[in-house]
Amino acid sequence: MDKGKTDKREAVLRAALEAFAEFGFHGAPTSLIARKANVGVGTIYRYFENKDDLIEEIHERVHTIIIRSFAEHYDPRLPVRENYLAIFTGLTRLFMANPFDIRFMEQYYNSPYGIEKKRADEVECDKPLMDFFDQGKQQQAIKDLSFEFLLGLSFGPVLFLVRDHLQGFVDLDDQSITAFVEASWDAIKR
Repeated sequence: MDKGKTDKREAVLRAALEAFAEFGFHGAPTSLIARKANVGVGTIYRYFENKDDLIEEIHERVHTIIIRSFAEHYDPRLPVRENYLAIFTGLTRLFMANPFDIRFMEQYYNSPYGIEKKRADEVECDKPLMDFFDQGKQQQAIKDLSFEFLLGLSFGPVLFLVRDHLQGFVDLDDQSITAFVEASWDAIKR
């Protein structure tokens, strides 16, 4: 793909991410996305079969960023607690720096798209975190709870707190992020 096509495709992806995060999947017509990307509506369909294809592409990209953050902050040589603190501090900062990404992902997993993935047992995206929690349980550092409970006790509070930060209800700085992540560790530690 040449540079001009790549730039247009990237512009469509960025505009769609922002439009979906701001207006929802159904509230963001392709005409709005095209206007935000400074392209014609037909250009969107050169790169994406339909709106669902566009949504899935954005999900895959954002998910890859989250997995990359996990990998960057995980060190198998460190104890489970230190890894947990590093991973969830990194994820908190990532979400704070990328408000459209987190709003998109929350919407995705609360929509038929995400529900369908979960029902189809497509949990490959959860595998690194699932393996980490399993390691913690095997080492008896983490409570013997289901993955869903551990995810809810770890990820849920991060999403809630970052959302409140982005809406101006709470101010997160390094000290408060550290205190918060340590408190979430206390919820799952054995």
